Amino acid sequence: MLSLKPPALRVLIGLFWVLSLTVCRQAPQVDLPPLPTQVSEQETPLAVTPAAAQAIIDARCVVCHACYDAPCQLVLSSEEGQQRGASKKAVYDADRLRPAKPSRLFVDASTTREWRQRDFFAVLQEDNSDSPELLRLMLELGAANPPPKGQKLPADVKLEIGRPLSCPTVNQFGEYVRDHPMGGMPYGTAPLSRAELVTLGAWLSAGAPSGRPTPTNSPQAQASVEEWEAFLNGPSLKERVVSRYLYEHWFQAHLYFETEPEGPFFRIVRSSTAPGQPIQEIATRRPYDDPGTPSFWYRLRPVTSTIVHKTHTLYPLSPTKKARLTELFLESEWSPTRFPSYEPKEASNPFIAFEEIPARARYQYMLDNAQFFVMSFIRGPVCRGQIATNVIQDHFFVAFLNPDDDVSIIHPGFLKANQSLLDLPAEHLSQLNPSAFLGEYRRHQKKYLRSRSEAYTETHPQGLGLSSVWNGDGENPNALLTVFRHWDNATVIEGWQGGWPKTAWIIDYPIFERIYYDLVAGFDVFGNLPHQAATRLYMDHLRMQGELNFLALLPPESRQEIHESWYIGATKSIDYRWADQPDDAQYPTGVRYEEGGEFKVQLYEQVLEANAAIAGPSDALNRCKEDACPSTATQPLQKEAEDRLRWLTAVRGPWIGNMPEVTRLRIHSGSEASTWTLVRNIDHKNVAYMFHEDKRIDASKDTLTIVRGYLGSYPNFAFDVELDQLDAFIAALQAAATEEEFSALTARWGVRRTDPEFWPTMDWFYSDFREQSPTEAGLFDLARYGNY
Repeated sequence: MLSLKPPALRVLIGLFWVLSLTVCRQAPQVDLPPLPTQVSEQETPLAVTPAAAQAIIDARCVVCHACYDAPCQLVLSSEEGQQRGASKKAVYDADRLRPAKPSRLFVDASTTREWRQRDFFAVLQEDNSDSPELLRLMLELGAANPPPKGQKLPADVKLEIGRPLSCPTVNQFGEYVRDHPMGGMPYGTAPLSRAELVTLGAWLSAGAPSGRPTPTNSPQAQASVEEWEAFLNGPSLKERVVSRYLYEHWFQAHLYFETEPEGPFFRIVRSSTAPGQPIQEIATRRPYDDPGTPSFWYRLRPVTSTIVHKTHTLYPLSPTKKARLTELFLESEWSPTRFPSYEPKEASNPFIAFEEIPARARYQYMLDNAQFFVMSFIRGPVCRGQIATNVIQDHFFVAFLNPDDDVSIIHPGFLKANQSLLDLPAEHLSQLNPSAFLGEYRRHQKKYLRSRSEAYTETHPQGLGLSSVWNGDGENPNALLTVFRHWDNATVIEGWQGGWPKTAWIIDYPIFERIYYDLVAGFDVFGNLPHQAATRLYMDHLRMQGELNFLALLPPESRQEIHESWYIGATKSIDYRWADQPDDAQYPTGVRYEEGGEFKVQLYEQVLEANAAIAGPSDALNRCKEDACPSTATQPLQKEAEDRLRWLTAVRGPWIGNMPEVTRLRIHSGSEASTWTLVRNIDHKNVAYMFHEDKRIDASKDTLTIVRGYLGSYPNFAFDVELDQLDAFIAALQAAATEEEFSALTARWGVRRTDPEFWPTMDWFYSDFREQSPTEAGLFDLARYGNY
């Protein structure tokens, strides 16, 4: 960031401040000191430019104000979001009986006037307004009433993500201050520096001009855009069917060209305008809804917002990728006879809509980028994915069924015969009767499992073996994945990482496609309670079917006991006892086991051994408890730190229950520093019910996973430890059995929200992440950063 010399700085600030005084400000109903106009002698001045102001907004505001979970729908990650302003309406409303009107930025309205008609109100100065900007007032309140430095926040400063929000307008600001005197911005954190406030004040006084450069593609990127738009808008029926299938699977992706790994990034949209013309995005609730026009084009729309990690779900485009898609879909031997209908009954069911595309091509396409699709279930524009996450365990492994063993691929007519049993709740939009769901879909799943069992008995009478687990074609690390749940969000990484988990899934094509259409393509975040409940209940079936596929590789005599251990307290539920019990309890396994060992762990180890080419190095940090373990660390600091850290994963105890779900740990020695992420895996007796989750937790079985680098979009806390204090930190952590003892630990090594080093530390994490992973990097969300 450029800095101006003090004399020039004072002149420029003076000009901006004079401009601000020419605006007649209607005094708010509370007396707050105005934002400062010059820096203190102890501070280094910042550049007073729109770009400098935008950099501050990104680093201090966007980290909480992005996506649908932004407080008051105030999305500050783009100029359009800043101009749109805020709303009193909540996107997440578990009690909503009627679907809400969508309010997707860039999609559902394109002008500020249109957003005002949708009840969004301004936070910046608008024409013909003599009121102060709401954003200015919030900054002034935050500067006037900072939280206690380095201390835990008072109890009346609420941080719960689902807390009621006031969302005041300018005219209601006085009442807001009386009710929330510490409710200024940034909320519940260390205050902004005087230099930052000076820059933001000058920017607001100048009318909040754009600080973003006009997005332009390089010649190479523009050529790639034109090439891919031509590919996606092929005129033949075959090309049109394939492009619709790709669009419905890419619509929430950040597409990028492998030749430009740091961007630009794009969204695929349906536009009423052809390539070469300005994009006019067609707004529909779901990607398979009728676009309302016979002619439209698939276009690559640039992502102009600040990149935030929680929505940065990446899908690469390249000549190799296009050749692969051409091979799978356009050169394979099939000839479509119709374009899929947009009627919900068909459009919501990919096994009907795309029945003419060979199932092998569809499944292989999803396998090629399996991490992307699994991550799509629980990360993306929805942001707060409780529907997807409270149906899964906190830590589990995922593998995929080999296409050559999947009956939906190799059994002639299997999918066609069962496609009506593979229907999804979104076919009812938001008019689903819950009682109909409880009966209809359970019956369908029971019939489907019976049909599937009969097919496998016919095609694999000796059972499925290790070769039935997809090996990534010997080179694709997407074949083995690990899922970590962090309450209402989750992370998916390549490889089987962490200790041996309680559960694992083996996903076949019907499960894979249905999870995607249940939780992504067919899910409406603005939908009503019946729609969201049905989505969640249907996902119960899909989870259990993935688990049953895993159980099918275990010895028949062990399956029931292992299955029941995953459903403690739920074995009498209707789904467990009827809908999702296998009809083939004695179906043999093709995997060999040694007597006397734990069969589940034996299976994990055999799968890893059979897939050594794509499994990656063994996770010695979490699974090796010997005095000497192989290390993948390349830096002396990392190796020395991990030799000590791995013992944390070997010891259970009440201290784990005090840990946040996602904790950053920075360890430094001299000028060197590295980061690890500590993940608390909460043990659930079962995840079979939507409510009272806290009553189904067994804290005595919680575990800790440590991953080098950055895992998770929503860090809940951070520790900053000198290497020579690491042993003392580990000992204190394991001894922290009570909340008070953990609080003493955070006071010594923690980076609290109110710590003067809070913002510099968060800046360091993001800078380090961007240096390590420039393609994947995005701002972390701090809205869930705890008060420890």
